[in-house]
Amino acid sequence: MRKHILSLFAFFLLLQISLFAQTKGYNIKIKLHNYDKPTLMLVTYYGSSNKIIDTATAKTPGTFIFKGDKPLVGGIYLAVLDNKTYFEFLVDKDQDFTMETDADNMIDKMEVKGSKDNSDFYALMKYMNLLQDKRKELEKEFKQAQVDRDKKKQDEITEKLKDINKEADDYKIKYMEDNPNTLFTMILKASKEPEIPKELPKKEDGTPDSSYIYKYYRAHYFDNFDFADERLLHTRIYADKIKRYWTKVIPQIPDTLFAEADRIIQLSKPNKETYKFNIWYFTYAAETSNIMGMDAVFVPLAKKYYLSGEAWWVSDGIIKNMKERVETLDRLLIGKKAPNMIMQDTALQLVSMYDTKARYTLILFWDPDCGHCRHEIPKIKKWIDENGAKYGVKVFSVCSDTSMVKWKKSIKNFGIEDWINVDGPRSLTPEYHDLYDIISTPTIYLLDKDKKIIAKRLSEPQVAEFIERDYKRNYADKKLLQTDSKKDNKSDK
Repeated sequence: MRKHILSLFAFFLLLQISLFAQTKGYNIKIKLHNYDKPTLMLVTYYGSSNKIIDTATAKTPGTFIFKGDKPLVGGIYLAVLDNKTYFEFLVDKDQDFTMETDADNMIDKMEVKGSKDNSDFYALMKYMNLLQDKRKELEKEFKQAQVDRDKKKQDEITEKLKDINKEADDYKIKYMEDNPNTLFTMILKASKEPEIPKELPKKEDGTPDSSYIYKYYRAHYFDNFDFADERLLHTRIYADKIKRYWTKVIPQIPDTLFAEADRIIQLSKPNKETYKFNIWYFTYAAETSNIMGMDAVFVPLAKKYYLSGEAWWVSDGIIKNMKERVETLDRLLIGKKAPNMIMQDTALQLVSMYDTKARYTLILFWDPDCGHCRHEIPKIKKWIDENGAKYGVKVFSVCSDTSMVKWKKSIKNFGIEDWINVDGPRSLTPEYHDLYDIISTPTIYLLDKDKKIIAKRLSEPQVAEFIERDYKRNYADKKLLQTDSKKDNKSDK
């Protein structure tokens, strides 16, 4: 028994020694010539922002040491000078190294000791600088050849520029082949654009399938990209590539956006930091988007990841506010039936919004003292006067002012007596501001004949655009239009 205890003790002692060896801290020495300021900051990327990690004070002029007991998370770090200029370097397994350079020429003068990653990193940057100098010189020659209308010279320079680009690509490819497991290789691979096959597949009619280019690009956009590698999160690539995919590559359709966001979040789940970042990024991007209908992405993301308790880092107060926000937006999603409002008209008679019989109901929330309302309402009235009967539009106009005199005067001034004018404060729906998420005026919702939301928060030009588009899509067939008209007539009777 004694031997077993000693054996276990020895095992745990060795384990502790091993763990200590693995978790030793960082010791990064930086020597900056021509820099006499007393401090230097150590900063890293975190998504699309920066995070200050440490600040070093010079022991002797231009000499700084960043030192800590715990190792740094791998990624790209920045040494930031007092004038906000900086140079980048890699941090991975080697966290005890020295960098020496000149503050006036940080890349070309850089010398690295103790870090192969950074020696290779700066060898590439210096090489790319040389190629860039060649490229700039050729571009000047090309512009002169254009002035001289020398087509032959232009073609020669174009070929030389292609050669330079190939030379840069070949350098990176060779490095990746020779060093397959380094952080630098991972960054190079993650930043690489998909290479589209030169030969396109053909459609059934024998013509090239041009849609294949997009499909291939989208399918291979994230090749060699590990969503759960926290080191990549600490580079510029991670957030930039995800943002471009989210805003430029995939269609801006709520169902597609939610599905892709959810897929990426799940792929990032093995690492808590990448998981946290992606939950935050996609939910925030959906909530703050200027694209109509993106709340149909925000609501399910918030329900799945915040209201379910998955977002462990968020306070109870924020969760409470988000729950209220989700409940508000959930009832106002495009495609859902709009909440009813029952309010008094100018004759003090109760009017139900649901009783408004029209192919399209335009709900307009406005205020007599709102300058923007005074600018927008006459334009909306003009379009309604000219096109309302043709498209079957009625306006349910909700005034937010408590003064009956001011309200009636404004109705007369705008010439909107033929609209359904009701007063929000004189209402069986006292919380209409919250019900319809009215933050400012004017706020405009467009409903179909069943009072389902077609569009919301429309500007004046969008009113005509959405009505005309929906009318063309749903009522272009005369038979459908006649059937709909008969239903409206029966309802009126």
